Amino acid sequence: MNQKEFLESLVCPLTGTALEIAEDGKTLTSKDGTIYQVGETGIVNMLYPKELLPEDAREQYLYDQASLRYDRGVSWVFETLNHSDEAATRKFFIDLMELKPGMNALEVGAGTGKDSALILDKVRPGGTAVLSDLSPNMLKRAQEKLSAEDVNVHYFLGNGSYLPFADNTFDAVFHFGGINTFSERKRAFDELTRVVRPGGKVVVGDESVAPWLRNTPTYATLLKANPLFRAEVPIEDVPANVENFKLHYVFGNAFYVMEYRVTDKAPEVNIDLPIPGKDFVDTWRLRAEKATD
Repeated sequence: MNQKEFLESLVCPLTGTALEIAEDGKTLTSKDGTIYQVGETGIVNMLYPKELLPEDAREQYLYDQASLRYDRGVSWVFETLNHSDEAATRKFFIDLMELKPGMNALEVGAGTGKDSALILDKVRPGGTAVLSDLSPNMLKRAQEKLSAEDVNVHYFLGNGSYLPFADNTFDAVFHFGGINTFSERKRAFDELTRVVRPGGKVVVGDESVAPWLRNTPTYATLLKANPLFRAEVPIEDVPANVENFKLHYVFGNAFYVMEYRVTDKAPEVNIDLPIPGKDFVDTWRLRAEKATD
C-alpha cells in the first residue's frame, strides 16, 4: 500500500464515509466539510473530535512534553518491576498478533515506536504497518527511528475511539500502554475490533497490578505512588464478537495483556434445544421462564 492508496483507505472517523482527497494530496475533506491535513513528512492528522475530550487532551499534552525522555522513563519503570526483561516481554505480546510477511497491521498508540519496530519485522517483506498516536511529538519520534525498508509504513494522528478505516481492514491490531485513560474506552474496544477482519487478532494491554499482589508490601507502595496501577482489567469492554480470549499478566505482573480473535458475529446459546433424558419438554428457555415466576 503506497501513500496514495493509504490516503484512499481513510474514511471519516465519525461516520465511516469516504473522504475527498485534494489534487495535491495535502488535505482530505469529509462530507460535512471537516478538513484533515497531511503533514510534510506524510503524517495525516485524523484526530477526532478536533477538540479532544479533557482526559484525552491531557494525555496528549503529557506525552508531547515527554517525547524526548519517554524511552528511558519507560525502561526505568520496567526495571523496577522485578527486573523484567523488557525486550523479551515486548516480543511476547507482538507474537500474540500472529503476524506474517505481507500482512496489514495497525498499532494504536505507537508512541516512539518501540513495539512498532517488532511489528515491522513481522510483516516485512511486502506488508503494511499503520502507526497512530494521539501525540504529534511521539509519532514524529517513531517516524525518525523506524526503517521502512521492504515494508510499507504509514502514520496518522488519531484517537483510538474513532478509527478512520472501514470494517475488516487489518489482519491484526495492537495497543499497549494507554487505553486505561481513554475517555471513551468502551468505544475504543469496539473500534479496535471493528477494523480487524474475522479471524484476525486484537492485542491490548495497560497497567493493572495482578489481584493477588495488591496487598503485598512493595506492590502496595507502587499502587500508592502511581494510581494508574490500580486500574482493573477492562474485560467488560470487550465486544461480543470474539473468541479464544486470553489474559496475561506481564512486566512483573503489574501490566495486563489481553488477546482475542475477531469473529464475524457474536456467539449465541441454543436455549431451545430440548434437554435429553426428560419425559417432558425442558429447555434452558423454559427453566429461565420458571426462574423468573
